[in-house]
Amino acid sequence: MDINALNGPKMTEEQIAAYLRRIGVDGPVPLTVEGLGRLQLAHKLTVPFENLDIVAGRPLSLALDHLYDKIVRRRQGGVCAELNTLYNWLLYSMGFAVTSYNARMLTPDTYLFRRHRILAVELAGKTYTTDVGFATENARRPLLLEEGVVQNDGHCDYRYQWEEFFGWVQCQRRPGHDWERIQAFALEPQVDRDFDPVLFFFEKHPDSNMTQFPRPSIYTQEGMLALRRHVFQVERQGVAVQANPTTPAEELRLIQEVFHLDPAGIYPNL
Repeated sequence: MDINALNGPKMTEEQIAAYLRRIGVDGPVPLTVEGLGRLQLAHKLTVPFENLDIVAGRPLSLALDHLYDKIVRRRQGGVCAELNTLYNWLLYSMGFAVTSYNARMLTPDTYLFRRHRILAVELAGKTYTTDVGFATENARRPLLLEEGVVQNDGHCDYRYQWEEFFGWVQCQRRPGHDWERIQAFALEPQVDRDFDPVLFFFEKHPDSNMTQFPRPSIYTQEGMLALRRHVFQVERQGVAVQANPTTPAEELRLIQEVFHLDPAGIYPNL
């Protein structure tokens, strides 16, 4: 059974073409690890992680037509579940054999509930994870899901290890740092609706870190640009190399000029 069939019909060829234009990908994309890597990096460089709807009080939805309108047509971004849900739809529609899993964040070092969608793609008898929904530095290319294999994406090292409780654990090593356990997932396939509770938590729970202030971030070839707790950061390999406190007016400008997003409703009194 193809579990993605439970999510709804595939994109049309016109929708796929518009999505690829949105992320700046031209020409045919082969169903190979190289083609998958091209999509993943392009997505990270063009579609920001952002929580602007939550801050402005607009409800989120994982309905595929809603996500397509928001991210492709209106050129907004989204939180992890939004980004990876639409990305899953693209991959499935293009012909990739993709499965979604619900991952548990392991940073900070607490037992947080599973609240991140990660995708796994079968290619030439091997499994690779792919992810376009991280707000912090994470793998820029697909990672082979095989224990102990150290893989470098040009910025950091990554490897997977199997642990009895967590399942597959993704580890990251930034230059000059020790290995850190980033996220973990068990091999239990998920459908789109399984991530509705994640959106509800982000929107409504008092422990949500998405409700208090805008926190867009975007990957660049050199690192990341991010608004983090009213500080605009330029990051390299997951470390801030420049950090400037911001005012609401400055944040509105950055949201428009740096992240290329519509800031409507963020600071309504300005």
